[in-house]
Amino acid sequence: MVLPGLFRTCPVTGLRVHLPTQRLIIANFVMALLSIVIGGIAAIFVGFSRGSTILVKDPEQYYIWLTAHGFNMLIFWILWFEVALVYFVSTVLLNTSIYSSRIGWLAFTLMLIGWLVVNVTVFTGNATVMFTAYPPMAAHPLFYLGYILFALGVFVALILFFLTLYKARVEGTYKGHLPLVTWGAAIAAIIGLTVVTHGAVALLTTFVWRLGLVESIDVMFYRWFFWGLGHNAQYVNVTAMVAVWYALLTLATGYTAARFVNERYARIAFALYTLFVVPGIGHHILVDPGFSVYLKQASGSVGSHFLSVPSMLHALALLGGLEATLRAAGHTGLFGWLAKIPWRNPGVAGLLLSMLLFGIGGVIAQPQTTLQPNLLFHNTMWVPAHFHLTVVGGTTLAFMALSYYVVPLLTLRRLISTRLATIQVYTAFIGILILAISMAILGWLGSPRRTLVLPELMKPEWWGPATLLVVGAAIWIASGALWVVLMLFTVLAGRRSTDPGELTSGLISAIIVKEGAKTSKMGSLVIVIIFLVVIMLALYFYSFLRLGFQPPFW
Repeated sequence: MVLPGLFRTCPVTGLRVHLPTQRLIIANFVMALLSIVIGGIAAIFVGFSRGSTILVKDPEQYYIWLTAHGFNMLIFWILWFEVALVYFVSTVLLNTSIYSSRIGWLAFTLMLIGWLVVNVTVFTGNATVMFTAYPPMAAHPLFYLGYILFALGVFVALILFFLTLYKARVEGTYKGHLPLVTWGAAIAAIIGLTVVTHGAVALLTTFVWRLGLVESIDVMFYRWFFWGLGHNAQYVNVTAMVAVWYALLTLATGYTAARFVNERYARIAFALYTLFVVPGIGHHILVDPGFSVYLKQASGSVGSHFLSVPSMLHALALLGGLEATLRAAGHTGLFGWLAKIPWRNPGVAGLLLSMLLFGIGGVIAQPQTTLQPNLLFHNTMWVPAHFHLTVVGGTTLAFMALSYYVVPLLTLRRLISTRLATIQVYTAFIGILILAISMAILGWLGSPRRTLVLPELMKPEWWGPATLLVVGAAIWIASGALWVVLMLFTVLAGRRSTDPGELTSGLISAIIVKEGAKTSKMGSLVIVIIFLVVIMLALYFYSFLRLGFQPPFW
């Protein structure tokens, strides 16, 4: 149903959708889709070359693919999707139009130009500097210009998001507090502003250096501000991912489970991210000699450890909300409710498997956040094991699962296959788990990261996990390709419908609850304590023990 003034009413949610904003959301989503395709193709060459199957023997070509993979996956795919997300939650959920479509398209144009320039310079061999682009490694000046333009576009999009929130508040299009998902996106956007600020300092100074306007650049200065971009950007991802988790819990259970989530508790947990993100930058420079030990310990260790707190609080809130829902439906036992979870629902499966992968990634990150154990893991394959679990297994899987709901609602086309969507979620989980465990084992055995390890240079003990790495990469890439196919076929060939039941067929698992039933969350508390406290502390403690058995290096 189309309302006067370029609005239509969503037949499923009853919310108003502003059509010009819808086009803007879809455009950003399409660019996210294109970025993950490019990043996925690059992953084939990187992953298979790091395993027992060597696709690339020329180091120059390998680092081109590695740089392209890093930028398209860690920066472009994630940020294009997140811009689409903030537009959606600030307009559709608040029953309003975007503050200015023109500003939205300006942001899109800046991001598009930056995206094109960065990819062209990388694939032509003019920016083989990898994701971190540490000086004195130097790229063509256009690479830094493209990076800056993309960041500027994101900055404009974030300002537009806040202006839209202000517009909705002034117009009174919603009552009370911001919806929880919008609140989470707002926290992510606040962190995003710190990302752009740090990035502007790092990239502008490097750009000036590459133009020849200054003779040199302070390497430590660059590294600190770059990780203000790189580290904080990952917590934009984390915060947006958690907001998506709450959306999935709500959508996949037909709004039932949302009743059992303590919103005040969740809002506080979101806000805690803003307190600890900037102080946690230092764990990326723990082995750099140019920074004082006091700064490293305060920022890299204490600040980073505090960042675990809000994530554990959200894990308890989400898992506890689902547990309380199932207990209210009559399921009992400390862990008996786990068997009653609708595991065949792609949204529920995507939510829980994303949480599990993110949790494992958080656990193996802990030894990296303390100066002494970090010496064992720094610049080994342990590091990409961590961020593949958190960014790929956590954030990307959550975003993919959400798309199975949002794309049909925006296009009014039924998802082409709910069964294939569920298969895609599980194969993504299996693939990235095998990939990351293989990386972690390689890191434990001392295999370096970001290095083309040719067969003649591989230690005998590396061959087993390296072969598993290829298997995991192949499964994940196939799963990612399946997601892309499902999205394209849904948009291009999905059955058009305005019937709520048909649009959400197989996507909602209604849970019938009994009023007044007991809703204990004890099972979730035990799981969080065992998984994120006991296991994490055990790994942390063992890392110190292992360090003690290392031979002296002087």
